[in-house]
Amino acid sequence: MTILIELVKDIKTRAEEFGRPIAIVPTMGALHAGHISLIKMAKAECKTVVVTIFVNPLQFGPNEDFNKYPRDLETDFKICQENEVDIVFAPTKEEIYPDINKIEQDLIVPPDNLASVLCGKTRQNHFSGVCTIVKKLFDIVTPDYAYFGEKDLQQLYIVRWLVKTFTIPTFIRACPIIREASGLAYSSRNKYLTEEQKIMASNIYKALKLAKQNIRSGIFTINKALLEGLIFLSQFPEIKVEYLDARDKEDFSIVDKNKTGGIYCLIAANVGGVRLIDNIELQ
Repeated sequence: MTILIELVKDIKTRAEEFGRPIAIVPTMGALHAGHISLIKMAKAECKTVVVTIFVNPLQFGPNEDFNKYPRDLETDFKICQENEVDIVFAPTKEEIYPDINKIEQDLIVPPDNLASVLCGKTRQNHFSGVCTIVKKLFDIVTPDYAYFGEKDLQQLYIVRWLVKTFTIPTFIRACPIIREASGLAYSSRNKYLTEEQKIMASNIYKALKLAKQNIRSGIFTINKALLEGLIFLSQFPEIKVEYLDARDKEDFSIVDKNKTGGIYCLIAANVGGVRLIDNIELQ
């Protein structure tokens, strides 16, 4: 039976009553098929599944969508019940940050080589916000396993850095991207898009697939393949590309131009003012 808990002091005790191993699925709510896939994987591997729902203010810049970010706790709780989640942890901002004006002293800053590139170029301090809330949630729940989607790939590498740096005894499970029928990666922000904009946004994934195809052909270098992806997207003026880049799967470093495997191609683009991210792996 799913239990909704909002008190920080109760969560660890209640989770341990259900039994270990304990899984955590950290979310900001507005649950969708991507989140459900994380929950299902956690249920298959762990005794207790804790889904956290918290729209973290530290992850949003001054001109971002914190105030309008989709929030529907009732629907989220129903989805958790339907998927046999054991505990939904939905704390208030005051519980997580008793004095948010003093949070800077507890802010965890990841290294520039991970956090100041790609999304970090335009979302300054975003990944510090991610590290700070993830560390707090891990301290509160003390999970054995944590489930993160590969859509937020840069975040995934930074969370792995966090766990290693602070020797947190939690294993990070990376879960595949779940897509709509069009190929558009599921995201809570997809709710901002009209149906026409969703169709347009599906070209983002097509560009990634084109880059992958070109790299694997052996004819194109990585840079040339990425350029071809950008040329493809240029025919859709509604899509404003922020970056289309490649990173080494091993350590998220810049990829050698002659490498053809063990690579991720990553993209961030705006459609109708909605920022979307995606990636594809070249094995």
